[in-house]
Amino acid sequence: MSRRLPHAPLGSLSCIALVVACTIDAAPPQPTPAPACPRHDASRQGAPPPRNPVTVVHVAPGTSAPLQLAVHACAGLRNRALGGSVYVDADAHDTPWITDLALSPTATVEADAFVRACVAAFPACVRYDYGAQRPLLPNILTVAAALGAVPVDASLDVTCGSTAFDAVAALRERNTPELATRYVFEQYAAQTTGLAMLNPGYDTGPTNPAAPALTRDMGPALVDFVFSQKLFVVFLVNGCTEGHPERTLLSNIVNANRWPTPLGVYGYNNSWNVAGGYLHEAQTRCLDSRNMGAIASETSNLSFFATRAAPITESNVVTQNALEAVTYDPSRTYVAFVVGDGDNIAYITSTRRDWFRQRVAACEAGAPCPPLTWTISPHLTRVAPDLLRWYYDQSHRTGHDYFTLPPSGHLYAYPSSLADAAQDRFVAATEEDACVLGLAGTVHWDWAGTWRDAEGVFLPKYATRGGAIRGVFPVNVPYLIPTFTWWPPDHFYEVLTGADGGRVAVFRPREWRGVSNDADIHQLSPQRMADELGGHPRGTVTWVYLTSDGGLTLENSFLALARLLPPHVQLVSTDTAARLALAARAR
Repeated sequence: MSRRLPHAPLGSLSCIALVVACTIDAAPPQPTPAPACPRHDASRQGAPPPRNPVTVVHVAPGTSAPLQLAVHACAGLRNRALGGSVYVDADAHDTPWITDLALSPTATVEADAFVRACVAAFPACVRYDYGAQRPLLPNILTVAAALGAVPVDASLDVTCGSTAFDAVAALRERNTPELATRYVFEQYAAQTTGLAMLNPGYDTGPTNPAAPALTRDMGPALVDFVFSQKLFVVFLVNGCTEGHPERTLLSNIVNANRWPTPLGVYGYNNSWNVAGGYLHEAQTRCLDSRNMGAIASETSNLSFFATRAAPITESNVVTQNALEAVTYDPSRTYVAFVVGDGDNIAYITSTRRDWFRQRVAACEAGAPCPPLTWTISPHLTRVAPDLLRWYYDQSHRTGHDYFTLPPSGHLYAYPSSLADAAQDRFVAATEEDACVLGLAGTVHWDWAGTWRDAEGVFLPKYATRGGAIRGVFPVNVPYLIPTFTWWPPDHFYEVLTGADGGRVAVFRPREWRGVSNDADIHQLSPQRMADELGGHPRGTVTWVYLTSDGGLTLENSFLALARLLPPHVQLVSTDTAARLALAARAR
């Protein structure tokens, strides 16, 4: 899952995947050209946006929630109108990107001054009462984004030129999330471009998940992107609850043909925390229409990144490192390690940046630098091209870092649970993502009980001649329930063959989530993990998925393990693991 809480058994909340292999002596890596992407219409790209001067808005700790919401809304409006020019520095993870991307700001302003200047430039306001209307904040933000107006609470010391929408008056009789959402959808959905879910402050671990209390302020993450893209924002706690009126409403919204499906839902659905995991965070099984997936993106400054650089397409692709020069040898064992959570753009802007810097520093300091694969959101091509290029640039510094699609390809979803028509569109979108990113693998999550359908029906859709996906790396949700139990114990992968003779390798799941308990296969010490991998039958090709929800870090797992593996265990990238599995099965 995407946001992930510590020790969350409902799928790998907070996941890291590792691909295990020894250091490979080979020629210096050369870029691997991306395959052609015939589906994409390059004419949609248009001219690159101008590189405007950058203003940094500093938001001090303790700034009130209404002021923070206004700052991020204004940043979205400014970036929508002018292109990437306003960057909000409100979090410890915001500041480093100013240096990493060489933004060279020309001005830094404080939050209150920025909002006053913003209201002068965008004089129409949406007036609301933060204290009394907190459950309705998603609806209020939707209206403000659609109208291009600044959301102004009575506590803010700003003077608006006009009131475009008075939420206090308009929603007085529509004072529940269900009633307000229905009204705003009827009146403003035609002016929006997609769907987002943002929690206005409900308790995410309540005793009764059907009726959580409002226990915190609404965070401003993603609000700037909502305003730059005119997204329709909802948060219906019982929008996925069978028989509840909110579910009927959400189904009507999703299936009103406003937006294409399978619908990627921005933000994060952190309602219904069950046994440590959010039951509906992947969205797929929420509605009977089974046509949604998540774009986990509860982070800031996406309006800046999305409007500052042209989208990455097949005409201006990023380039992976050359794959390892490895030929299948039945006397060896091949393992791929994958760093997870790359589906969650909030992780991409924070912890994964820190981990990648650790990895680069270790490699450049002369430590062993075996291949390592990172999951990376395909949506960065549109919402943060500069961040995506930074990751690829860092991978070129080591020469041994690679990328794969995160769960489950184009969206964080459970693909075998999608409606039949949505499955084919999902596969086509995932193939296009793989082409643009220059990779051949995807981590794949499905819900317990659907894996036989996945193996027999869904995953063979990738087994086509000329298709981009050649390796599928599954993780069960919930991950504690074993799957692929019908495979022989010594089978670590199977090769599926499609109708036209194309082939795809599907691997047995293996997760590593912490290093503190050798009695738990998900919490093994590096030495015990090395012993396990070394004990596999020779000729095995397998993988390990690392997730930080059990206390695992890059340093205490992969970096420690690489020195402990026996000589016959060779670490490889996921794309090489898929190639080796296909080669081994062809023998």
